[in-house]
Amino acid sequence: MIRNRTLALATLTTLALAPAALASDLYIKVLAATCMNCHGPGGKSTGAVPSLAGQDSSYLQTAMLEQRAGTRETTVMRRYMNGYTNDEIVQLAKYFADLK
Repeated sequence: MIRNRTLALATLTTLALAPAALASDLYIKVLAATCMNCHGPGGKSTGAVPSLAGQDSSYLQTAMLEQRAGTRETTVMRRYMNGYTNDEIVQLAKYFADLK
């Protein structure tokens, strides 16, 4: 996870002159790539791991917050969620909800 954040920060540094919205969008895409390792390309899983693409944003946000809090049963997800801020979770939920 630290490697992914380092990559994200390095990418954002190179975009220092880019509009803030573009830099923020790219940052979330880099974070989302970590999710896609298990949840499939584009957030569309073909296995036992649930798909994220097109899910309701509120549902995804609640699920991620519950995983971080330990109130939702999970194997690996809590470790990932502990590394994200509330704002990153909100943005990730919106990102995956917007995927079709």
